Amino acid sequence: MTTDDRTESIRQELASLLASRRGHFKLESGYHGDLWLDLDLLFLRPRSVQRFAIELAGRLAQHNPAAVCGPLLGGALLAQVIAAELNVEFYYTERFALPQHDALYPVAYRLPESLRQRVCGKDVAIVCVERWQICDLAGRGPW
Repeated sequence: MTTDDRTESIRQELASLLASRRGHFKLESGYHGDLWLDLDLLFLRPRSVQRFAIELAGRLAQHNPAAVCGPLLGGALLAQVIAAELNVEFYYTERFALPQHDALYPVAYRLPESLRQRVCGKDVAIVCVERWQICDLAGRGPW
């Protein structure tokens, strides 16, 4: 089985665990999409998604992150499982709305004040559940 076949197989298996709807949706990012995945029930049974998180951790390991971070709403649970699998630090960000509601990105995420000093200078993998992927490997970014 090729890597692409394995990835597609994992995607299909994960999709079978999710409730989804088709239509036109404005995503939190400001982008629009035609598929809405209801993720609220996904972590009720953590074991059902654990192997997917371990798969992501395996793919991320080659980048040697010092920490994994995810938004408290929408990625922190996944980020924490990945961090545990990699035996690295776990961080989370908190959501806040920007004053300008018509901006492309109407919300932003910040690390809590108490965590900012600890993460400075570290390579951090940023995880989001919206696309069920590792979104970014942020190297020593401003926090």
